[in-house]
Amino acid sequence: MPHRNPEQQFDAVERLLTGWLKERRQLLGLFTEIVVATEGGVGNAAAYRERQRALCQVLVDYISAGHFEVYHELLEEAESFDDGSSALAAKVMPAIGDTTEVILAYEEKYTDEAVDNSKLKRDLSALGEVLESRFQLEDQLIAGLHNSHRRQLG
Repeated sequence: MPHRNPEQQFDAVERLLTGWLKERRQLLGLFTEIVVATEGGVGNAAAYRERQRALCQVLVDYISAGHFEVYHELLEEAESFDDGSSALAAKVMPAIGDTTEVILAYEEKYTDEAVDNSKLKRDLSALGEVLESRFQLEDQLIAGLHNSHRRQLG
């Protein structure tokens, strides 16, 4: 694929981020539903399992889109602007990668229908902390690369 000019790359990333951040909001909504259901007692077990499966699917979709699309395009954008912003990505990306293992472990554990939910509250709490950390790192990456380029295109 030929390299795009900085403005074209910026526009491509803008469109990608819009969809991806919408998916993040969906993930947070599902996460909140699970936490509320867990705190109030699971209630309808089948509906709860369905919510859990939906959360796990969105977790995998969100993480995959980040690793295989969004971060790649952000790095391409940094390279097209050639303003040194890729140094931030080199610093932040390993920390984002560290959160992936925890998220995928949760997904693997709770996708299974026959899972023991005795540790669910603890696991949800840990997942919430990791998601918060990841979102902060992703926002730092977006602000340091994409939003700084927005100002340059002004």
